[in-house]
Amino acid sequence: MGRSQPSLLQTALAESAGGATAGIVADSVLYAIDSAKVRAQSQPVAKRSLSILFRGLVPNVLLGSVPIFGSFFFLFAPIREELKENNYESCIPLASAVCAVPATIIGVPSDVLKKRLVLGIDPSVRVAVSRVTMQHGWKGFFAGWHVNLLRDLPFASLKISLYEFLVFQWRQSSFHDSTNRQQPISPVGAGVCGMASGIGCAILTCPLDVVNTRIKAGNTNNSLSIVKVGKEIYRKEGISALFRGVAMRSVVLGIGSSIFWPIQHSVASHLQQ
Repeated sequence: MGRSQPSLLQTALAESAGGATAGIVADSVLYAIDSAKVRAQSQPVAKRSLSILFRGLVPNVLLGSVPIFGSFFFLFAPIREELKENNYESCIPLASAVCAVPATIIGVPSDVLKKRLVLGIDPSVRVAVSRVTMQHGWKGFFAGWHVNLLRDLPFASLKISLYEFLVFQWRQSSFHDSTNRQQPISPVGAGVCGMASGIGCAILTCPLDVVNTRIKAGNTNNSLSIVKVGKEIYRKEGISALFRGVAMRSVVLGIGSSIFWPIQHSVASHLQQ
């Protein structure tokens, strides 16, 4: 007898574990580069030792990467399987955007703390939490949440769409037999497709990432308007300022995705065997 197909709950749990594991590895490896990108996007900050680039690594990964990727794949994986089963693959980008909403909201507090730490605003997580609470209350931990949503929803949709398209093309070029094209993509293929999709998304969403950094760093004269902040950056610093850190962002998302997808697929596949 053949092995039975996993239930949607089993798929959700396995994919969630794969996402959380991959997020831990990818974000830990590239944490310092992402921190350098944050500093480049903010208004001029005082030079510090390289150790500042690693501030908050452990709490940010545990409180950010794990719940963000875990919750996203827990919701997205079973929906994706149902859409594919019923020949609604065209709805997958929309599904990824919808599933990114709770994942994005969950990740805002860790994003706020990281930016305060790596920009040197606060010396430790404890101090950052204390200051944010005293100055802004619990709402301070969700500063710029609307920018995160505006950036991450199209980002998730675009990234998943581009990744799925590249995976399809990879399988088409690798297998002539239509049956084999349904097999899981190889780690190499997942890495290559992940890198390409990550770099493309990094470039397209960089302006929103810059605005997000400015708002969370408090460089916006208390303005939380995405449009106003974006216009102010453009007026004072030019269009190039909206693409500050684009090279580092491309490295983070390109290499990060090339690490993330093979691990995510491997862990999820192993747990569903």
